[in-house]
Amino acid sequence: MKLINRLWLRPYAPLFQRTIVGRNRCRLDPAKGRFTRRDAKRIFERAARDGLEQLERTPADRTFGASMMLRIGIWSLALYRAVRAEGVAADYATELCTDFLWAGYKRSVRLQRLLGRLASRVPEKQMSVIQTIFLRFPLASPGYDCQVRRESGAFAYDVRRCPVNDYFATQDAEARAFFRNSWCTLDYPLAEHLVRGGKFERTRVLSDGDGVCDMRWSARGE
Repeated sequence: MKLINRLWLRPYAPLFQRTIVGRNRCRLDPAKGRFTRRDAKRIFERAARDGLEQLERTPADRTFGASMMLRIGIWSLALYRAVRAEGVAADYATELCTDFLWAGYKRSVRLQRLLGRLASRVPEKQMSVIQTIFLRFPLASPGYDCQVRRESGAFAYDVRRCPVNDYFATQDAEARAFFRNSWCTLDYPLAEHLVRGGKFERTRVLSDGDGVCDMRWSARGE
């Protein structure tokens, strides 16, 4: 399993390098210079080491999809902490790690976007197809608890159990804030990325202590 986890991380090293190299080490103090390739390598290696140690101690979740998302969640926290160890402020470390997660997120939905476009030319139908695929993987039960709601003009579902949220709920306040301000923000740009005119809406979120993430995905087709 340790070898599998190492192989799984390997493709992300160059993606992290492209995300961070050249960025200010301190957003408000240019005198501290910018991240170099050596910095990126050091941070990534520390995150890989610490993340792998945590992964070895964490049992798999109930489904493959849930286990995959949990693995990413554990490693993302290790990456955040590795960036913080460089003296980077919490809000800026969250920004840097979220930019990296977003780059990986876009990679991971290439197939779903393609299938949506093959299924229909209508953005609303494309979104419905894509979200149906997501509910089968990685959001399948019992790893996730999702209940579809019927709404006019949108594909809506409530997420009542999220394994990544469950993991971060066991961590300290700073880690929970990172999750809320990073992971829980990515669906907004994702909707725009998935289909033309895509829109994501949510009024409640598990990471705020609500009992549900009430997700609503729609497309204006503009």
